[in-house]
Amino acid sequence: MLTITFKNQNKHLYEEIYEQIKAQIIGNILKSGEKLPSKRKLSQQLSVSVNTVDSAYGQLVAEGYLEAVPKSGYFVCEIEPYFKRPDEDPGSRITRLEQKMMVDIDFSPNAVDEKLFPYEVFRKEFKTIFTEEEKDLLKLPPAQGSSELREALVDLLYRSRGVKCRSDQIIIGTGTDRMLETLGLIWGKEKLVILENPVYLKAYHIFKQIGNPVNSVDIDGKGIQIEPLKKFKDAAVYVTPSHQFPLGISMPIDRRIKLLNLANHQQSMYIIEDDYDSEFRYNERPLPSLKSIDENDRVIYMGTFSKSVAPSFRISYMVLPEDLKNRYLEIYEGIGSSVSTLEQKLLARFIASGQYEKHLNRMRKIYKEKHDFLNEALKKYQKKIKISGEKAGHHLLVSLKNGLDEDQMIKKALQQGVRVYPASSYFLTGIPDTFRATVILGFGSLSEEAISLGIKRLKIAWDL
Repeated sequence: MLTITFKNQNKHLYEEIYEQIKAQIIGNILKSGEKLPSKRKLSQQLSVSVNTVDSAYGQLVAEGYLEAVPKSGYFVCEIEPYFKRPDEDPGSRITRLEQKMMVDIDFSPNAVDEKLFPYEVFRKEFKTIFTEEEKDLLKLPPAQGSSELREALVDLLYRSRGVKCRSDQIIIGTGTDRMLETLGLIWGKEKLVILENPVYLKAYHIFKQIGNPVNSVDIDGKGIQIEPLKKFKDAAVYVTPSHQFPLGISMPIDRRIKLLNLANHQQSMYIIEDDYDSEFRYNERPLPSLKSIDENDRVIYMGTFSKSVAPSFRISYMVLPEDLKNRYLEIYEGIGSSVSTLEQKLLARFIASGQYEKHLNRMRKIYKEKHDFLNEALKKYQKKIKISGEKAGHHLLVSLKNGLDEDQMIKKALQQGVRVYPASSYFLTGIPDTFRATVILGFGSLSEEAISLGIKRLKIAWDL
């Protein structure tokens, strides 16, 4: 039986009628198929106008709670009960929360120092750009990205990475993940993708989700091994030659040439060069990119601003060989870039003004200081640990010699309020013995004080 009680003076009467009938249907007080009073009868019962009831009934019909049957009236619709999962055990939630609160030093390899972001520069550029004169701000950005940003990247890539390209070869997108998805669409599901082992895991998952067949080849002290690659045909080889993630290995020139020659002899083979962390090399100048010595247009060059600007600044780019660029335009013609025009203009001005390189030099200096501080703090215990991958990037690897395995290293660190990260999770196939007791320590977001305290706690945790 339908009952309505007006309670809320701040709501319209029809809203109260609508909400109370809806609640009674959801609560199974009004059963499926049950007939409701006519609009006139209910209006008399509630001492409201027929129009008020009509508005409430009309909304319930629109949402599917009632069915209006001509010359018969209004009936409750059959609605399947909504299944709600049981609440998580409060005890387990509290335990995880307490554990999270306990971790006050996080050696994340993906974090950056937020204090280094050039707020004032961006604030000034934003005021300059965000005016009525900038008509392009209201337009859909071109499929490849704004010409202003692509032109700025042409100059930057040549000066910093030796990459010679035209602006029409550059594609702008929201993050490396989106760039990899785009490649998957360009060459289709039949293309075999070869990944380094260990590898940037998102690349592996993205290609698997797209449907590309995926294989892996182990790396050695010079990067991905060439001999095992020779058996694959019609493949794309994904590499991080400047700073292999996560092991930090740099591919020397002889290995780079061998890799390029392999692609040169197979017309359908491409090399995806993810120039991850190439900006942050501390004891030598940044290595030239693989793309800079590619004379036959076999390298797809990819870069991002997630570390050099901020992770939230979701702007990445890739330089496509001519045939893949043409294929991209066929697929994406008429589809706007996934990055807003405003963000692209901001970044273009940031680069063209010289402020980006000025900012990058400042970051290199500060990150080098953090890198050296962490390295020196760990070297005190070098009889019991092995340090690797320490020449570039925002992290290094620590292996223990005292018998603790990786899981034990992580758990004992957590007990001291320190989070470190497993190296094993980046291996697609068997983990070499060398890395079975290895964790990753990132330093990007940590102060020297936090690093020092973290190492003191790890000394206790790992019995150094």
